[in-house]
Amino acid sequence: MAKYELSDVKAGSLVGEIHKDTVEFYHKGELCEVDIKYKTLPFLESDSLHKRMNNNEDVAAEWISKALVDEKGKTTFTQQQVEKNFIQPLANAVFNKVWGLDSVKKAMEKTKGKKES
Repeated sequence: MAKYELSDVKAGSLVGEIHKDTVEFYHKGELCEVDIKYKTLPFLESDSLHKRMNNNEDVAAEWISKALVDEKGKTTFTQQQVEKNFIQPLANAVFNKVWGLDSVKKAMEKTKGKKES
């Protein structure tokens, strides 16, 4: 388990961290994968997106476009490019990763496995 100091948080070291991962999605009945790089958005931005999402506003394409980056941290897609060029299964897989839902699912599976033991 990684441990951070509050001084690290205060210095902003968690914001904008670039993560590399692979997401899986189905296309034409086949399991596919794509490598992505994404950054952690600051609370101000992600909280605003969460609030809008909770008010039934569709923010997935905007969130994906703000989070997907290149190795230097520059965004790689506009919101319109995500809306036009992503298919639904890919968008769902990427959104789950950048939103953090994927991490929550993994943590729940770990907890479930410990309870069953």
